[in-house]
Amino acid sequence: MEKPTTELLNILNHTGTGEMDDFIENYGKTDMNHAIFSEYMAQQNMTASAIVKGCRGLISKSYVYDILGGVKTNPSRDIVLILCIAAGMDRKLVRRVLENYGHRDLYVKDTRDIIIATYINNQIYDLDRLNDELFRYGLATLNGES
Repeated sequence: MEKPTTELLNILNHTGTGEMDDFIENYGKTDMNHAIFSEYMAQQNMTASAIVKGCRGLISKSYVYDILGGVKTNPSRDIVLILCIAAGMDRKLVRRVLENYGHRDLYVKDTRDIIIATYINNQIYDLDRLNDELFRYGLATLNGES
């Protein structure tokens, strides 16, 4: 069973250099899960076309399919967020998916991230509405260009 991140941080904080190799062997993540979206879609009985529709044209249809299928493995943070929101993922899973693609989690001291996290936490998965809110604050909207 996978240990919670807080428990791993506690273990890491007490890990000496002599124990580092063991920690990396036991807990270090080396491989990206290219199937993270397809696994989620299967669990939720969700189609790729539903996610494409949820993206509201912010990402090209072919690019969405390439990411969902594991063909494209290095999407930007904004594109990952758009896909997560379009798929209706909860906050915990969004964090996991962002980390899987090598991006930082939504940061509680960043106004843009606070707005995005609040929409996700309240299960408001309407990207147009979210982008309107970001625009209202004078912040960069989520788009497929970044």
